[in-house]
Amino acid sequence: MAKIVYLGTGHMGEAMILNLLKAGHSVTVFNRTPEKANRVVEAGATFASTPRAAIEQGGDAIFASLADDAASRAVWTGPDGVLSAERPAEMIATESSTLSHDWVLELHGLAKKKGLKFLDCPVAGRPDFAAAGKLVVFVGGNPDDLDQIRPLLEPLSREVLRFGGPGSGIAFKLIYNLMGATHVAALAEGLAAVESAGMDLDVAAHAFSTGATGSPHVVRHAEFMSKGNHEDPVAFSGRGRLKDSTYGVELVEKLGAQAIIGNATASVFQQMVDVGMAESADSMLLDALRKNLKEKQ
Repeated sequence: MAKIVYLGTGHMGEAMILNLLKAGHSVTVFNRTPEKANRVVEAGATFASTPRAAIEQGGDAIFASLADDAASRAVWTGPDGVLSAERPAEMIATESSTLSHDWVLELHGLAKKKGLKFLDCPVAGRPDFAAAGKLVVFVGGNPDDLDQIRPLLEPLSREVLRFGGPGSGIAFKLIYNLMGATHVAALAEGLAAVESAGMDLDVAAHAFSTGATGSPHVVRHAEFMSKGNHEDPVAFSGRGRLKDSTYGVELVEKLGAQAIIGNATASVFQQMVDVGMAESADSMLLDALRKNLKEKQ
C-alpha cells in the first residue's frame, strides 16, 4: 500500500481521500482551513500543519485538489509549500485541480527544476462521482510517470485518458468544462425564455431533458431549475463556473481558436456573481437571470 500526501479537502478532495483510505493507502492531508479536514482525519488520515510538513513525512505520491490558481500557487510555491520540502527521490506529484493552462505549464517547469515527477491530472465528475470512484482522469505528462501512479488512480476513477505531454490534461479539462458550462447557460436562458412566453416550466424542462437537447448537463439541471430545488451542499457554484469558463476562454484564445460561445457563457455566469449569487449552486443560474431581468425593468 502507498503513502500519499493529499492537498485540499474540499468536496472533491474529501471524496477522493476517503476512497484512497478505503483502498488501504496511508494518507496525510493538508487544508488551509483545518476543520474542513475533520471528516477525513476521523476516517484515518493524518493532518499536517503545512504542505512542507506533509511532504517531509515522506511518501510515494502527492495529489492536490484546490480551488484556483492562487490556492495552487500558495500550496506548491509558498514559503512552506511542496517545492520547498525535502522529499523521497521517487515521489511523484499530480495536480487534479481545474487551473489555468499557463499556471499548470509553469508548475510543470518548477517541478522539473526541483527534480520532481509531475503530471497534470484534472478530473471530470462531481463529488458524487468522486465518492463512487467513477471519475474520469485527464492526464498530461510523461507516460512512464503515468504508469507509476496509475495504481493510485484506480480507486478514484473509471477511466484514465492521457492526452499528451505537460499541460495537455488541463487543456482538455478546460475545453470540456467550457462546453459543459455552455449547456447549463443555454438551458437557463432557454427556460427563462419559456417562462417569459408564459409556458409551463416543468413541461419545458421535461421536453429539454428527453429531446435532442437532453445532454447529461441538461438532464441534471433541468429539474433543479424548474422545481427550484437545488443541491445542498453546493457541488458546483456560480463562482466556480465563472472561474472555469474564464480559464477556458483564456486557453482557447491563446491557441488562436474561436471562443465566441465560450465568452458568452462566461458573461452569463458573470451575471450570477454580479447579482450576489456567486456561492449559489450553478443550477440557480435561472434565478440569477430572473433577478437580473427584474432589476433592468
